Amino acid sequence: MQADIFRQSGYLTFPAMFDSSHLHIIDAALNGMENGVAGARQMLRFDWCAQLANEIRDTLISARLVQPDFVCFQCTYFEKSVAHNWLVALHQDLSIPVRNRIDNAALSGWSEKDGAIFVQPPSTVLENLVALRFHIDECGAEDGALKLVPGSHRLGRISDADKARLRDKLGEVVCTVEKGGGMAMSPLLLHASSKATGGSRRRVLHFLFGPPALPYGLEWPVAPPAAALR
Repeated sequence: MQADIFRQSGYLTFPAMFDSSHLHIIDAALNGMENGVAGARQMLRFDWCAQLANEIRDTLISARLVQPDFVCFQCTYFEKSVAHNWLVALHQDLSIPVRNRIDNAALSGWSEKDGAIFVQPPSTVLENLVALRFHIDECGAEDGALKLVPGSHRLGRISDADKARLRDKLGEVVCTVEKGGGMAMSPLLLHASSKATGGSRRRVLHFLFGPPALPYGLEWPVAPPAAALR
């Protein structure tokens, strides 16, 4: 049932994925590394985050959103608050991190961010990936929650000229998530977010999962071994 909803709409919410003691450990770990930073792309280098990725992967496997052999290949941290506030225009997540550059006409948009190599593969690669946005804080409509266009993930790579038209045709939903909850989504799902309008804090760990092997000779970046949360 959950997998059917995800395939149709391109997203699925999970309430209260972890108990309060688990959330306290994650909160303490984030507070220990933030130092005023609003985002970081290589969170999997932290053992606690790699272990959290394994636990989230188990939830996605149980919901039949990913296959048992899927791996977590990236986790990005976002914080939106009074001090760190921004809006994001309607878009799809088209870039993935990889180990090395590969010369292939099917691959485009090569870039380097935070010391990692990124590429835009064909949509046939992206449609097999699943993202899970884990919310450390409650995210209401006033907190810069994502605005999603249900079903748009089934249309492949969408041109800039067609994004607004498809939003008007398919409709848009504001996806609120409770503290400790998660929202799984396809990277190809059209989404945007407004600036937060309240005085709250919205911290998100954005995990990406995919099959262990990639086409075109691409490889996922090497992730550190997971260790138990302490």
